Amino acid sequence: MGNGTTIIKDCDVLVVGGGISAGFAALRAKDAGAKTVIQVDKGAVGKSGMSAFAAGVLLDVLHSEDNIDNRVHDAVRYSKFLYQQDRVKDHFEQVTDLIQELDRWGAGFVKESDAKLKKVAGRGQWPQYEFPGNKLMDSLRKEAKKRGIEHINKTMVTDLLKKDGHVIGTVGFNTESGDFYVFRAKATVMATGSTWYKGLSPGHRPMTGDGYVACFRAGAVVRNAESNEAQGHAFCARYDIGPGMNRYVGEGGVFFNAKGEAFMEKYHPVLKDRAGLDVLSQAFAMEARQGNTPIFLDMTHFTPEQVRHLWQSLPLAMRQWERIGLVQNDRFIKPIEWMRTTPWARAGIRVNNKFESDLPGLFVVGETAGMENFSSGLTAAATSGETGGKHAAEYAKGVDITEVDNEQLDELRHFVFAPMERKDGIEPDHVLLSVQEAITPYDVWSIQHEKRLKKALEEIEYTKEYDMPKLLAYDPHYLRMAHEAANLVWVAEVSLRSAIFRKESRKAIREDYPYTDNGNWLKWTEARNAGNGKMDITATDVPIDTYPFKPDKVGKSLHIMWQLAEKAGIVKIEKGEVEWV
Repeated sequence: MGNGTTIIKDCDVLVVGGGISAGFAALRAKDAGAKTVIQVDKGAVGKSGMSAFAAGVLLDVLHSEDNIDNRVHDAVRYSKFLYQQDRVKDHFEQVTDLIQELDRWGAGFVKESDAKLKKVAGRGQWPQYEFPGNKLMDSLRKEAKKRGIEHINKTMVTDLLKKDGHVIGTVGFNTESGDFYVFRAKATVMATGSTWYKGLSPGHRPMTGDGYVACFRAGAVVRNAESNEAQGHAFCARYDIGPGMNRYVGEGGVFFNAKGEAFMEKYHPVLKDRAGLDVLSQAFAMEARQGNTPIFLDMTHFTPEQVRHLWQSLPLAMRQWERIGLVQNDRFIKPIEWMRTTPWARAGIRVNNKFESDLPGLFVVGETAGMENFSSGLTAAATSGETGGKHAAEYAKGVDITEVDNEQLDELRHFVFAPMERKDGIEPDHVLLSVQEAITPYDVWSIQHEKRLKKALEEIEYTKEYDMPKLLAYDPHYLRMAHEAANLVWVAEVSLRSAIFRKESRKAIREDYPYTDNGNWLKWTEARNAGNGKMDITATDVPIDTYPFKPDKVGKSLHIMWQLAEKAGIVKIEKGEVEWV
């Protein structure tokens, strides 16, 4: 079963993931006294995932210039009051020191003449700091090596090891050799990110919900799978180039539709093209619903100085634009077709203020933690990693390495290599395509209706029942793809079930429930493993009475996107449902 051997690795703290949250978790575990820290990634630590392909900008709050409480309030309002407000404040109190530390390590932030970090505009209302491409993660990786953190690459973790209800490590396999890895750890930090269902953008494709699924199978509670930070993203439609939209709109890029209309003012009169991803995704979907596609991003008005500025923070993307001829002589020569991509799935794990899950010994950080923790984006992912890594090391001081039950190990090994044991079956790409076809259409996730959500769920259930058990792998590389495809089936299912359960518009907009209902639905959804491949969906109230910031309206109010669409004459609200004009 598998071509490789069994390799056992012991450590105080095991960190699973290669991005910024995992990097800071490993470093802070070392700082807190963990003698042996291992960081394992199915790609290469610091070289794969969203952090390495970030769009060259970081959000920040400077204590001397900004009011933290105002920033907390803005963030909470953006989340439609789903964020845990104490954790948002924790982040803003940590982040300035964190960015200064990254600067000392050589992240390469662009600076003013007085050596202050240069602020630039981007998506959203907050200022941002620039850095050149993947230099940020390079600096983090070099610092980890200085501290003696062991990096194990090309190794996919599939499941958690448990004993007496405690997490005692993980298992996985090397995607090249097929070696079976057993990590015995006093404390485990899961930091594998979220997923975009292997959509268009480079950097997102390795993110397939691996951590979500491993934690859920072990008994962790999943929160807010339907309330993603954004209902989707938008990227270049014809070329495999990205990300970078944050900087493009920050420099003044304008979206226009097939009629030549600059349409974003209808959907966000203040920020317009610099609106957040949730607004952009929903606006693109509404334009598609009206037949106004294709959509283009116009940067032809950028000056040569602006284009040269983009080279500072987006060297890889700019090199690609130049190579295919869309940038010539420091100018964009024509508008570029842009499109909404696959949805962003944030089926995060429930954690406490230490980023500790309900399972003792398991800590979850970054976008693997529930969205209510404000752990999305590079800086927030990093501060969550700091907190989780520190507390993981403290937890590890009180426990010993635990012997693994051989029966459990044999069962997990069989599960890992089962696709390679099959002589015939279904290739992973077939399952992946089934998931994408079910979840990607704009009228499934960006503009929702219970009928369409249930239809998509039926398609996912069919794939789960009839295709997943036949997943076939020819070698360890295909084995990775098989497990990724199976994980994405789970992510789609929990997201759809949670979306059907929530009967309102909040982060998502629904045609059948166009109102935000703070009276009945200011809640976090929760998914639990019911066994036999089943999941239970429930909800728990957001403890809004214990927080400083509360919604303006207690009862129902028409979601702002539907308000703006109605004002623009795109829809009418009749008998509590949306009618398209």
